Amino acid sequence: MNTPSISFTSLGLVVLDEIRFPNQEPLLDILGGSGAYATLGARLFLRPPLSHTLGWMIRTGNDFPKLMEERLRSWGATLIVEREADKPSTRGLLEYKDTTFGPKHFTYTTPLLPVHDSYLENNPLLAAKAYHYLEPPQEMQSRLSTLLSLRNEAADALDLDLPRPFIIWEPAPYACKPENLQPCLDAAHAVDVLSPNHLELAALFGESPAKAHDKATIEALARRILDSGVGPDGTGTVVVRAGENGSVVVARDLPPTWLPPFYTAGPDGEQHSKVVDPTGAGNAFLGAYAVGYLRTENAIEAACYGTVGGSFALEQVGMPELVFGGDGELWNGEDVFVRLAEYREAVGLGALV
Repeated sequence: MNTPSISFTSLGLVVLDEIRFPNQEPLLDILGGSGAYATLGARLFLRPPLSHTLGWMIRTGNDFPKLMEERLRSWGATLIVEREADKPSTRGLLEYKDTTFGPKHFTYTTPLLPVHDSYLENNPLLAAKAYHYLEPPQEMQSRLSTLLSLRNEAADALDLDLPRPFIIWEPAPYACKPENLQPCLDAAHAVDVLSPNHLELAALFGESPAKAHDKATIEALARRILDSGVGPDGTGTVVVRAGENGSVVVARDLPPTWLPPFYTAGPDGEQHSKVVDPTGAGNAFLGAYAVGYLRTENAIEAACYGTVGGSFALEQVGMPELVFGGDGELWNGEDVFVRLAEYREAVGLGALV
C-alpha cells in the first residue's frame, strides 16, 4: 500500500437516481447517494492539486454512464472505481408528490453495491485522516472495527504511523426509531461526530415530527446523547442538521451553538429563490464539516464549512457545476471560500482563521 496524504473519504453509497414529478418527464441518471454528496461537500474545500487530499472509492455496475465517470474524474480526487461487469449500478426512484420539492418517496430499484471496509486493504484510502459513514447502529460498530483493524495491520506491516482517524457517522434514516436508541448510544461511543437530522433525532427518541422543529427539544435530545457518551474518550460532538433552523453543535466544552442556514426563508415562510432541491445537502454538510474540522480543530468553524458546503447542494437537482478559470475554480459560478467568508461574517465569527 502506498500512502499518499488522503484527508477525507466517504464510505457511503453512490446512486443513480430517477426523479419523477407529477405530469413531467422523469429525470434519469441523476448522481446521488450519501457518498456522492459527502464527497462533494469535502471537494468544495479541497482545491487542486488535490489527488493526495480527497479519496473516493465507488462501486458501479455495467450501466454506469461513461460521461458521469469522466465528470467525477474531473474533480481531481484519488478516484478508485470498482466496476461490477455482471450487475447493474445502485439505482433509486425518487418520486415527489408535487413540484415544490416537498413531500417525496424514495426506494432503491436495484440491489445495493456498497463499499465495504475490507475493500480498503492495500489501498491509499486506508490511510485517510477522516471517514464518513451512513449506517444503522448495528452495522456501524462492526464496520469501524474492521477499518481500524486493517489500519493497525497496515501500520505494523509497513512501520507506519497511522493515528486514529476522525469518524463522522450519520445514523441511517430507516434505523432512527426508539428500539434502536440504545444501539445508537452504544455506537456513538466509537465515533467522533454523530449527526442525525432533526427528524431522525426526534424519531430515535419517539418524539413527534412537530417536536423536531422545536429548538429546545432538539438541544435536549442532543444533550441526552452527549451525556451517554460520544467518542472513545467522551469528547465527541453531536451535530444536528435542523432544516429551516440551520444546525446546532453540542459538545461538552461549549454551550449548544446554533448556526443559521445559508439560505433563509422569507418573512412569510417562502423558500429562498436559490433553493431548488434539498436532496443531499445534509450529506454535503458533513463532508464539508470534516474538512473544516481537519483544518481548524474547531467544531463551530467546521459547522460553518458544513453550512456553506450544503448550500451548493441546494441550488440544483444533482451536483453543482464546476468550472475552472483564470481565477481558480468556481462552483455554480461562485468561489466557495468567498461564500465561506461571507457566511462567517454574517454569523459574527470575524476574519478567517
